[in-house]
Amino acid sequence: MIDTYTFTQSKDIISVQPSDNIFKELGNNTYDFKDLISELIDNSIAAGPKDKQIDVKIIVYVDEQNNPTDFVITDNASGIPQDLLGKAISPAGIQTKNSLNEHGLGMKQAVAALGELKYLATKVAGEKKARIITVFKFGSLKTYNADFNCESGTEICVTNIKSIVLTNATAYTRSLVPYLGARYRRLLKPENKKLNLTVSIVKKQTDDVLYTWSIAEIKPVYFHPSTRENRPVILKHLLKGQQWKAELTFGYAPKDKAEYEELGLEQPNKFHPYNVSLSRQGLDVILHDRAILFHQLSELEIIMSKHSDYNSIRGEINLIVGFSTAITKNSIIYDSNFKECIEEITQILNGQKEGPNKNKQNYLKTKTYPEEIPEKLLRDRLIEWLVNNPMSKKQNVNKEFVVWKGLKAILIYWLIKKLGRSKSIKLVP
Repeated sequence: MIDTYTFTQSKDIISVQPSDNIFKELGNNTYDFKDLISELIDNSIAAGPKDKQIDVKIIVYVDEQNNPTDFVITDNASGIPQDLLGKAISPAGIQTKNSLNEHGLGMKQAVAALGELKYLATKVAGEKKARIITVFKFGSLKTYNADFNCESGTEICVTNIKSIVLTNATAYTRSLVPYLGARYRRLLKPENKKLNLTVSIVKKQTDDVLYTWSIAEIKPVYFHPSTRENRPVILKHLLKGQQWKAELTFGYAPKDKAEYEELGLEQPNKFHPYNVSLSRQGLDVILHDRAILFHQLSELEIIMSKHSDYNSIRGEINLIVGFSTAITKNSIIYDSNFKECIEEITQILNGQKEGPNKNKQNYLKTKTYPEEIPEKLLRDRLIEWLVNNPMSKKQNVNKEFVVWKGLKAILIYWLIKKLGRSKSIKLVP
């Protein structure tokens, strides 16, 4: 290795010129269609004032053969001022920490991956017309003006659409729409809605709306092993390091139709983002109120590999301070802060470190035996079964005394398996 102290300055100067090819190359990323749409939605959210609900409309135009012709996304956010438009176009020109727009690459990545920019129109409050550009490149750009039916906001139109853009309505209903509902669930809460998001497929020649979807909140359903309620075992447990802060929510999913019925809910189909399966076990990673990663457990090395024993595990890791995404925002930078956070979560879930209420418990080994059920609930459920059992209904069942804890499992087994003929049963010690 050359000693840098021996360097002497040369008279030669090297000039590094920006290349417009970068705008095309940004499209060669690992995103799928859901991720590309999310990048553009992120920009709209980041540009919106915090006290205002942001309306985002996405339209995919198709021809007579249902081939995509144009992709349009419109928002009513703050728009891009003239003095910042050049920076917004330049890759990494505007980087906003603690925001969904943290790298300044998302819009350019999404446009290049979807197709070719047709126009970007933007308007800030007080302007009469929108300011428009028709190309992403370095240097001087021609601008145009046109009416824009919004006080402020931005509209991006992409043409020469690539095959990554979906036009099949079934794919939207089964995959795209539920995942957007899950990804932005924190902003779609009905009681405090910050985002109004719609997606439509429109026939270009006639402007007929073929399909439209209003994105609703999709949140994980939990089944608490003790209370039999829709709530996690660990709720927003605070984790802290010297330079980071996060929250852990952990619980178990309903395992079958009966447990969903007990919650008064319909069991989701196999396309649902929180359907119980080998590929959907684990914790969502959330940053800036957006689900960056779904169903992470073995991927975070909390367990060694996927196994059906962990299918019912679900929850969230909410990254609050000290974390950032990679330039493609479907992954987190695995730095010392994130490693330390994941290590602490792993130790808590494995019972190696104290969790909520200073308890140590192996949460990764789910328990379903009757001792977990509170005594009162246990007796209520037993009576319900005895009264309504189609094989041998009991006419009168009274719960007169508290059942001793140590006899609960034995009592259930004895009553259900051995009793069968008497018309009246009294639960006594």
